[in-house]
Amino acid sequence: MSSLTQPMSARRQLRLAIVAELAAKVAGITLVSPGDWPTPPEKLPAVLVNAPTEQKTSVNRGMPEFRTLISIVVQGQVTASTAEEVQDRIEDLAYRVEEAIFKGYWINSLIEQFASVQTDVECTADGKRQLAGFRMTIGCETFEAFEPTTAPPPPQGTWPPADPALAPLESVGIHVDTTAPFDATGTYPSPPFPDAVLPAPRTSGPDGRDEGALDIQLPQ
Repeated sequence: MSSLTQPMSARRQLRLAIVAELAAKVAGITLVSPGDWPTPPEKLPAVLVNAPTEQKTSVNRGMPEFRTLISIVVQGQVTASTAEEVQDRIEDLAYRVEEAIFKGYWINSLIEQFASVQTDVECTADGKRQLAGFRMTIGCETFEAFEPTTAPPPPQGTWPPADPALAPLESVGIHVDTTAPFDATGTYPSPPFPDAVLPAPRTSGPDGRDEGALDIQLPQ
């Protein structure tokens, strides 16, 4: 059983997470995983995602625990009317793919590191039409453990789940309680930094009072 959060292989989880990120963040493409290649011209620009290989390396002699290196292959293809334009388009598509994958929340939560990235780009001419494609091979390293005594896995759910919601930042409070000057004998209720206040009489600060404070309510 995988140590990850869904009852499926790490290879499949990672492929589905990458497909979801590309679908959400790379607009205007035909996205296929897996699928036939090449894609008909009317379907360009297109991106194909596969996870063709993985290598498991044991990390101990007891429980089946592995450091797994998964190869994700992302292929892109574009067309244009000039060589300069097709070069720009394929480089832009490769950049948007990298941005989506390397910044993807669930992708990064699944792996320990992006171990390697190799990108090959090729531009060709087909009559009056210019074609360009890239093949990006991404080595993703993760950990998998298979526990013979665990209970059956839970029912398979949707993967990846929705990105976690972020709580909005509504206010910021800044308080300044300096070490000098300080009040040697005063005692102040509800000090902003109670753990830092020395009991009176004191020979140094902080003393438990605000020398300065700023309250910022958001949004402005």
